[in-house]
Amino acid sequence: MNEIRWDVGEVLDYDYTYQYVPPTDQSSGNTNNLFTIKVRTATSIFDNEVFDVRPSNINLKQIPLVGEFVLIYKTFNEYTSKSSRREGWYYVTTIDVHSNINENLLPGITGDLTDTEIANIKPGKTFKSKAVSPLQPYEGDFLLEGRYGNSIRFGSSINTTYPEKYYHVGPTWFSPSSDNDGDPIIILSNGRNNLTNKEFVIENIEQDASSLYLTSTQVVDTSILSKDLNIHGYSYVGSQFIGAADRIILRAKKDIAVIDSEMAIVLNTPGEIYIGGEDDPRPMAHGDVLLTVLQKILNQLTTTIQCGTMSGTFLDQTNIIAAQKELNNLLSQKYYINKT
Repeated sequence: MNEIRWDVGEVLDYDYTYQYVPPTDQSSGNTNNLFTIKVRTATSIFDNEVFDVRPSNINLKQIPLVGEFVLIYKTFNEYTSKSSRREGWYYVTTIDVHSNINENLLPGITGDLTDTEIANIKPGKTFKSKAVSPLQPYEGDFLLEGRYGNSIRFGSSINTTYPEKYYHVGPTWFSPSSDNDGDPIIILSNGRNNLTNKEFVIENIEQDASSLYLTSTQVVDTSILSKDLNIHGYSYVGSQFIGAADRIILRAKKDIAVIDSEMAIVLNTPGEIYIGGEDDPRPMAHGDVLLTVLQKILNQLTTTIQCGTMSGTFLDQTNIIAAQKELNNLLSQKYYINKT
């Protein structure tokens, strides 16, 4: 077996990387070369040759832009057998030339191009560069950051007694006790306020466009709620599933949707609540008001009825008495509605 050969390549193009080309009788299309990019080597070992390079990990894709650099290596391809060795090139990762989350372009340095030609090189067909701030890392974190201010943090509780001593900015979640340091947390965040000059930022459930927090023992400030939780409060220490966005839609496509809780379910809004649809809204009755109205009607039915010079009562008040007893069961001890 030949030695694996390594090089650095400048990305020139990606042909059919973002398209599917079906196989024909004359061609295999691109089904054997999915996500292939075209690179030119940057060292003198291969004399600035141009290669088609496939990703080394097809399950984890970070397709580089034109003008970025990738680490590449050469090893066997799909045509290799026990009796015959065939080789191909693969790329591992984009080289972080500028420490830039959004793009790391350094185009034209591997070819014999003029300054004007280099200035006219675009990173792709549709890609638009933008300023994106990197996430503040904490010791032990595993971060997945997209080019556009979207990320997944596999982190933990951090001792924030003196955060400025160790970190540029402290976390927006905290633990009620130092004994919880190192407890896991997962944060999926999309759309943050980016700062200038690559300054570290941190997820913020109030300011980010949308967020999903999976906590273990951390406390997350959910002051974004439209109404305060006066009974249950914010200081819950156990695991939480917290999501925030401008609109939230949950749909069960085949079976029932279940919201289950051992303690309580709160529909917390200063606006309307629709049950069954919003096309023909019909107001719900307030139980305490309904109880008062029915009680007054029943009380009136048991009083003396005056009709001209004649007076009297209902001869049979069995149903009235039974209805008054049933009124005690009208108000639920579990389900409550805000009185408008």
